[in-house]
Amino acid sequence: MNELKYFIHLTAFRIEECPSLESFPFPDHELPNLSSLTHLEIKNCTSLDASFPGGLWPPKLGSLTIGGLKKPMSEWDPQSFPTSLGYLHLYGGPYEDVTDFSRLSGLFPSSLTSLRIERFEKLESVSTGLQHLASLQHLSIVKCPKMMDLPEKLLPSLLSLKISECPNLKKKTSIGGSYWPVVSLIPLHLRG
Repeated sequence: MNELKYFIHLTAFRIEECPSLESFPFPDHELPNLSSLTHLEIKNCTSLDASFPGGLWPPKLGSLTIGGLKKPMSEWDPQSFPTSLGYLHLYGGPYEDVTDFSRLSGLFPSSLTSLRIERFEKLESVSTGLQHLASLQHLSIVKCPKMMDLPEKLLPSLLSLKISECPNLKKKTSIGGSYWPVVSLIPLHLRG
């Protein structure tokens, strides 16, 4: 029996702040049957095993927010996000131990046009994990206090750059900072 037959027209699905949730509500092999799903958000479900969906994604998924799960991203099973993805929001959380994105670079499809990286307390670098994202137009980095660098090769092609509560990056992207000659040409939003 197809467990998702009642959800085939679902376009958005959000699970947030569910600390007791241990498994995804749908079997992994059924996710591709959610043919209308374009937006998926799974955030702050600290008992949820991050090994799903094992590469089986809804075919039209264009927006994904994911993070704050049981396993840190550095321990996720090898997989990649769907090639249909245009927007990705990676949410770290208190147990996330990623210091750079080099080990995660295989997750990111080259189709990404928008990337938001939020609450990675130990993250210092994204320069080696994002260099293949030639379509990236919008980059947001939020609450990554140890972040030291940006993907310099991608900066000239960005249409917007948002940096919030990242003191090291704020200094480097402000007037007189080492990134200023490049970021001064991009709409830049700095906070905190």
